[in-house]
Formats: sequence, C-alpha cells, structure tokens
Amino acid sequence: MGRNRTVPERERQVGEQGERGEQGRKNMVELRNVSKAYKNNILFTNLNLTVSRGDICGILGENGSGKSVLLKMICGFALPDAGEVFVGGERIEKGKFPRDIGVILDSTGFLPGETGLDNLLLLASIRGKAGRAQVEEAMRLVGLKPELEVPVGKYSQGMKQRLAIAQALMEKPSLLVLDEPLNAIDIKSVAYFRKLFRELNEKEGVTIILTSHYSQDIQELCRHTYDIHLLRAGL
Repeated sequence: MGRNRTVPERERQVGEQGERGEQGRKNMVELRNVSKAYKNNILFTNLNLTVSRGDICGILGENGSGKSVLLKMICGFALPDAGEVFVGGERIEKGKFPRDIGVILDSTGFLPGETGLDNLLLLASIRGKAGRAQVEEAMRLVGLKPELEVPVGKYSQGMKQRLAIAQALMEKPSLLVLDEPLNAIDIKSVAYFRKLFRELNEKEGVTIILTSHYSQDIQELCRHTYDIHLLRAGL
C-alpha cells in the first residue's frame, strides 16, 4: 500500500501547484538554477532566467558560445544536468515539450527532394494545428510562393531561411524561439522581418526569444537583452 500523504504535505503540494500556475500566467519562460555541460565543456552553472509573457528579448553572443544549447533547453530538445525549465508554467521533462511554440534552431531538417509547401504540410500534419490555408498564408507572409514547384534542395540559403520562418509561424504560436532568424536573409528584407516580428509581438502578444551575433538585430527588436557570457557566469 502507498504511504498516505499528511495534510501539511498535501497543502504544500497544492501551494506549489498554485504558485506554478500563477507564475505560468505571468512568465512565459523560466529557468531555475540550470546547469549544463556539453562535450565536457561547462556551459551554464546555476543559470536563472525569466521571460515575461508578451516580452521580446534577445540573447547576444558569437557562434559557439552556448546560445543554441540554451534555446534547445527551452524547447525541450536538450535537458539540463541540474535545475528546472518551465514554459507556460509547465515543467519541461524528458519526452515533454512546450505545446504552443514555434521554433527555428540550427538545423531545419527539410526534405531536399520535396517542395517548400509539401515540407510544411508534412510538418503541420504532426500536430494538426495548421491546415493548408494556414501553411500557404505563412509562406506568403515570408515572401515565398506556395505554388512554386521547386524542391527545397534547390532553394538558396535565403529561401531556406524564409521557409524556416514560415514553419515557425504557421501554427500561430504564443511563443517564438528563434536562433539567428535573420541569417542568410538579404539586406533589403531584414527590415521587413524585423517589422514582422515586432508586429507579432505588439499586436498579437507573441512572446519572442531570439539570438543573434549582430547587435543591431537585438537593439532594434528587443526590450530586454542578455549577454550569453554573463548568463554563463550566473550574472
């Protein structure tokens, strides 16, 4: 027989659940005392980071500095060695991923022999949250033609990045986690995408966390900015 919980124990658990629920309503992302090593390299020690709902924040740092690993922990693709990660008030654990999130990470995983539309339709079918109309709308929003009969393997790097942005947007998530989203985007289009992200945040309340090694992207878009080296130092 299982051990009966005492009244104080139950009250403590209820109190903790209530606290997490309140924090989840206020904070979109929270990392508590997170430590992480990768390939015997200590990246984070006792990292604490909170991103409020409706915020747009940037993480600045050069390539290889740990930005992508941090985003992977938020998305549930990597787990901390110690500490806790919460998204929308729910603890991220092995096999448990955020439910309302759009992501761009370092590898898109598109099928090179399929068109952009077919790639996105296949991805959309996994969760069933976006139909063909929503997929086509997202493609047009980023400047891609859904009817283009060209396999992704023949896309330019800029077109592949636009497709990655469309993939992140197509399910209309409340949280966007974007690793170098303007990489390979031509100079003339960078201003358009900055405006697009800003409008998603200001008009639709989408919380955005993005990384860049270009300080101008961070300065123009973000309300809060974090230096990855300070985060790694626990500052």
